Amino acid sequence: MSALINSYHLVATLLFVGMSAVVSLRLLHLAGRTGHKPELLLGLGVLGTAVLGYGVMIAAILVRGAENPVATTLLARILQGTGTVLHDVGVTMIVLFVLTVFRHGDRWALALAALMLGALWIGEIGWESQNRFRDSGVGNGFWWLRYAVVWTYPLWPMFESYRYYGLMRRRQEIGLADPMVTNRFFLWGTGSLGTALAVWTSSLPFLLGGANAVLAALPAIQIVTATFGCITVVIYSLTFFPPAAYRRWVGAPVPSPA
Repeated sequence: MSALINSYHLVATLLFVGMSAVVSLRLLHLAGRTGHKPELLLGLGVLGTAVLGYGVMIAAILVRGAENPVATTLLARILQGTGTVLHDVGVTMIVLFVLTVFRHGDRWALALAALMLGALWIGEIGWESQNRFRDSGVGNGFWWLRYAVVWTYPLWPMFESYRYYGLMRRRQEIGLADPMVTNRFFLWGTGSLGTALAVWTSSLPFLLGGANAVLAALPAIQIVTATFGCITVVIYSLTFFPPAAYRRWVGAPVPSPA
């Protein structure tokens, strides 16, 4: 049973990272063609969080051992530090993407973004100045400050995407919005919700306390996070590579083969 769970978790993780890489590179390619800021920010955000940050942190876990939260070798610490910094750079890009696309010019949103990013990086620097990327478990107050942002940042793009989905639905009813574009706001909001659920589930070992509790809960955590990863892969696929059947289902025109 344990081997089956590990295989499922590995396949789901590879699918999630691979699909996220395709999406991020496509966005960065688009940003290179258009020179527009939103595509660049979102592409870097997905690349930093879901591809490089997540991927390198998984490598750190493999090097130190999943049952051991403490990195005892230099390689494990380098991987842990690199993955953490890349992830937080990605979080920064996503917050700036939301600020640029959905809340441009709103002073309260600028203040919220500054508060989130300040907490993220002050927490990161404050904790790691003591920890030096050794312990991946619960730390001091700076650790909690950073994770307050890590646990909540996906909720902002989720809220804004769902909000704009409602606005686009009303425009679509009077023929002023494309159904596929409207649906993409719903999909991206749902993908952000999936990210939040996956982050909360993967953080559960931090809150359980004690190696025995972590090891007992690890199989269930792997199944849940892998499932959220698979769902997110499906959502990303429908967002950026919708098949003809899905386009017809949402009422969008299907491009001709030519």
